[in-house]
Amino acid sequence: MTCDRCGGLSVAMHFIGDHTWEYDGWLCMNCGNVIDPLILTNRDVQANGALGSMALKGMRPARGEVGPGRSVRLARP
Repeated sequence: MTCDRCGGLSVAMHFIGDHTWEYDGWLCMNCGNVIDPLILTNRDVQANGALGSMALKGMRPARGEVGPGRSVRLARP
């Protein structure tokens, strides 16, 4: 399989973490990108607009961005 992110080689993997979770997915040998059925489902749902805006749900956007209507105070040196 080809990696969606970098075009490198992705191989099927079985991931296990602390014996509390495990899943099957694809791991890119070049960039380390991981794809699994849950990631694909969430991307599909978001692409089709089923989730709606995160701001409407009161959730914060990714990467710490501040949503509209929220004031931000910058610390002065």
